Amino acid sequence: MSLVERARASLAKDKDLPLSEVLEKVVANGAALLSAPVYLRHCTRVGQRPRTRGKPVIENLGMIEIGDDFQVNCAFAPVRLHAGGGAELRIGDAVNINFGAEISASTKVTIGSRVSFGPYARVDDGVTLGDDVWLAARVHVTQGVTIGEGTVVTAGSIVETSLPPNVIAGGAPARVLKSRKPNGHAAAEPKLEEKERTADVSGIVLADFTANDLARALEKDDALGPSIEAEVAGFDQVVQNLLQLSQPRAKPYDFAFVWTRPERISPTFAKLLHGEAAPLDAILSEVDAFADLLVKVAGARFTFVATWTMPPHVRGLGMLDMRQGGIARALAAMNLRLAEKIEASSTTFALDASRWMASDAPYNARLWYMGKVGWSRDVFEAATRDLRAALRGVRGHARKLLVLDLDDTLWGGIVGDQGWQNLRLGGHDPVGEALVDFQKAILALSKRGIALAVVSKNEESVALEAIKSHPEMIIKEEHLSGWRINWRDKAQNIADLVKELNLGLQSVVFIDDNPIERARVREALPEVLVPEWPEDKTRYVEAFHALGVFDVPRISQEDLERTKMYAQERQRETLKANVSSLDEWLDSLGTKVRFEPLGPANLPRTTQLLNKTNQMNLRTRRLSETELMAWAKEPGHELWAVHVSDKMGDAGLTGILGLDASGDAVTIADYVLSCRVMGRRVEETLVWFATERARTLGKNKLHAPYDKTPKNKPCLTFFEGLQPFNRDGDVFMWTGETPMPRPRSIDVEMIGQSES
Repeated sequence: MSLVERARASLAKDKDLPLSEVLEKVVANGAALLSAPVYLRHCTRVGQRPRTRGKPVIENLGMIEIGDDFQVNCAFAPVRLHAGGGAELRIGDAVNINFGAEISASTKVTIGSRVSFGPYARVDDGVTLGDDVWLAARVHVTQGVTIGEGTVVTAGSIVETSLPPNVIAGGAPARVLKSRKPNGHAAAEPKLEEKERTADVSGIVLADFTANDLARALEKDDALGPSIEAEVAGFDQVVQNLLQLSQPRAKPYDFAFVWTRPERISPTFAKLLHGEAAPLDAILSEVDAFADLLVKVAGARFTFVATWTMPPHVRGLGMLDMRQGGIARALAAMNLRLAEKIEASSTTFALDASRWMASDAPYNARLWYMGKVGWSRDVFEAATRDLRAALRGVRGHARKLLVLDLDDTLWGGIVGDQGWQNLRLGGHDPVGEALVDFQKAILALSKRGIALAVVSKNEESVALEAIKSHPEMIIKEEHLSGWRINWRDKAQNIADLVKELNLGLQSVVFIDDNPIERARVREALPEVLVPEWPEDKTRYVEAFHALGVFDVPRISQEDLERTKMYAQERQRETLKANVSSLDEWLDSLGTKVRFEPLGPANLPRTTQLLNKTNQMNLRTRRLSETELMAWAKEPGHELWAVHVSDKMGDAGLTGILGLDASGDAVTIADYVLSCRVMGRRVEETLVWFATERARTLGKNKLHAPYDKTPKNKPCLTFFEGLQPFNRDGDVFMWTGETPMPRPRSIDVEMIGQSES
C-alpha cells in the first residue's frame, strides 16, 4: 500500500472534511504512518494504522501487544513502554499516548481502548485501566491500581487506590471529585471533555493562511495552563475581522491572535517581492494602517500579533538584502514600525515569530500549495508556547520567585568537599563558562523584578563564603531576597522561605540538578513549578530561557526595586526582634500611607496589582487598564492607589481601594493589598479611609462584600475581626453611628480627588 493510500485509509472516518484539510492531514500524517512500523518493531504485536511522532523507547523483555489506531507523540520527550522478563503489557485500540509518558510492567499491565495519556503520565506495574479512561498531565498511577471505564484523572494527581467507573478524580492522593454521566465511547475523549468544561480563556485566531493546526495546538492540554478554547476566523479575512472586532461584544473574547504574511498587509511590500520598485515610506504607511486596526480592537480583552517573517528559501537580494531595497531590510523596518505603533497600547502585544522558525523545516511548500497551510506543526507549537506564556502574564499568573540550588546548579562541584577555590565557574572551562552565563541570565531576570533565593544543603558559612569570595561568581548576596542553607528538607525550607517573603507557593520556580530533590519538592509542594533539568550543564541557559513562566505585560518601578524591598523587610524583622512588643515595633516604623486617585501615571502598576494579588483581595476582580480606567470614570466611582513607606524604605504602590457611592451606601468594589505590607496596620488604614470617604460623601453606611476564592481567606479573616463592622452573610457593614478609630502611628496623606 502506498503512503497516500495508507494515509487515506487512516482518514476514512474524516470523509466529510474539506479537501484542503484532508490533503493537509495526508501530508502531516505521512511521516508518522511510515515511521510507526520501524519505531514499534520491538513490540510483540502491533495492530493496524499505528502512528508515531518521534521515536518512543520500547523495552520488551516479555510481551507488548498494541491494538489498532495506536498514536504516540514523542515530540518533546520520549514515551517509554517497558515489559520486564515474562511480563505482559496489553494496550487496546485507539490509545493515544502523549510525550514523556511511561508504562512499566514487571508482571502485567492492561490498558483498555480509547485511553488517553497526558504529558508525563506514568503507570506502574499491576495496573488495569478501563476503556475511555483519561489520565491528564503528570498523573501517576501506582502499583496494583484499577481505574474504571470512563474515569478522568486531573493533572498532577497520584492514584494510590482504585477508582470506580465514570468519575472525575484528582489530588495527591487522588479522590473522587464528582460523577460523570456515561456517554458512550466519546465520554472520555480528552477534546470532548475539554468542551464539557469551561476553558480558562477563549480566543479567536485571525490569519491569512489555514490555521486549523494552530487552533488545535492551542486547545491541547498544558500542565502550566491556561486551558484555551480557540475559534478560527474566516480564511484570509484578517482586515474584515479586525474591523468587526473594533466594535465591543456582549461577551468579549479573552484574546485575539493575529498572524499575517507581510505581503497581504502591505501591497507595496508584495511589489518588492516581485522585484518591482517599492518605496519604504509607502510600506510603512500600510503598516501604520494595520497597527491602527490592532489597537482599536474592542471585542477582545487583549490582542497578540505575530511579527512578520519570510520562508527560509526567500533570499531576496542575497548579500545585498539588508541594504536599501532589500526584502530583509524592508521586513526589519516593518516589524520595528509595528512594535513602535502598538507600544503605547496596554492591551496589544507583538510576539517575536522569528524564534518560532527554529525547527528544521518551518515551511512546507507542498502543504502551502495543497492546503494553504502557512507553517509547520513545530512552528505552531512554538507559537502556542509563547502565546500561553503571554496569557499567563496578562492574567497575573507569572511566577515571581526563582529558588536555586547551589552545588552543581549555580556552580560546578560540591563546595563543602572541594572548597570554593576549586569550584567550576568561569575560566577556560566549557562547564565553568556555561555556568557563568547561566548566572548572568538569572541576574538579568532579577532585573526585571523576579526575586531570587537560594535553598541548598550545605553549611551556611561555607556557602556564603563561596558566594562572596569566588571571583567569577555573578550572583552575590545582595541579589538574594532570602536563603535557607542548612541540612533540612528542601521542601520545608522552600515553604518557610515563601512564607517569610509573603508570597504564595504558586509564585515559585525551583531549579535543582538533583532529580531526587526535584521529585521531593514536586510531590510535597505541587503548586511549585519544578522543571526537569538537563544533566549537561552547557544546556542550562537554553533550558532556563525555555521556561516561559516569567512573562509580564509591564515592568513597573516596584518590580525593578523588589530585591531592595526584600532587603528592607529583613531590616524590619531585625528591628522587630529587638523591641519588646508588636505595638512598639509598629510605632517605631514611622509608617506613611498615601492615597492618590487613579490616573495615567499609576494606572499600569494599579492594574498589575489588581490582577496578580490573591490573598488580600476582597472581590478578586480582574480588569485590563482600559476597563479599570473606564470603571473609575463612571459617576459615583472612586479608585484610589495606595503607597506605603516607612523609615526602612518605600514599598511603593502596594494597595488599591475602589469605592462605589452610586447607591444608598458606599460599597467597597476593590480592597487589594500586597502581602509585603501586611501586618503593619495598613489593612485597617484602608478601611478607615473608606469610612472617612463615606462620611465625606454624606453616606452613613459602608458595605464590604466578600467574594470567596481559593486564595483570599486572609482577607476574610481580617474583616471577621474588624471593629466596628457587623456581618450579614458575606457582606461586612459599617454605620456612622460608631466611628472607626484611625490606626495609631500611621501618617495618612491624601492627594487630590479620585476620578469620578
